[in-house]
Amino acid sequence: MDRTALNEAKSLVYRDARVALIELRKLEIQIAQLDHLSEKVRTLRTTDLKKVREYRQAAIFCYGMSLDLERNVRFCPTDRSDHDFIATWQADDTHHFVPVQLKELVPEELNKTLTLERLVDSLSKYKASPDLTVAIFLNREGRFDPSAFQIPSTVDVAGVWLVSNIGTDKWRIIGDFINQVRVIDFDYPQA
Repeated sequence: MDRTALNEAKSLVYRDARVALIELRKLEIQIAQLDHLSEKVRTLRTTDLKKVREYRQAAIFCYGMSLDLERNVRFCPTDRSDHDFIATWQADDTHHFVPVQLKELVPEELNKTLTLERLVDSLSKYKASPDLTVAIFLNREGRFDPSAFQIPSTVDVAGVWLVSNIGTDKWRIIGDFINQVRVIDFDYPQA
């Protein structure tokens, strides 16, 4: 991050991912009891609920990374065109700030033509973004073979991670496909 972006990142208010997810779970339970809501509203698929969906995705990603790094990774949503939120954590004497762009392989019924390969190829538009991390949420049925997954050389970002729900309240993060790949399995936090 350049000095201006770093100073801006330092001035933001960050949320604890675990706390955010517990708060969201309470809201999800209340929403599930409302019979009159459409499927799009319940699954946060409306334009008005996009920020809520991204907030939840940021919290899931940062919570999983917190468990992996054994540090509290906090997040702050942003309105920047090149990233959706900033993740931050402290490691020894270093305070890290990482801009993160969220992407999603949406369910097939929402977009049949979108593939993971096309989604990854589209990351080439982030030219010279060596600080940017990309978290791609896989919201499709099917199996995924990480050994067959390749990042094109035209993608110039710091990291690419894949996030998926692997069962009731169970999540998996696989990455970083730019550096060393590892698998992080974790449960949705409970109050």
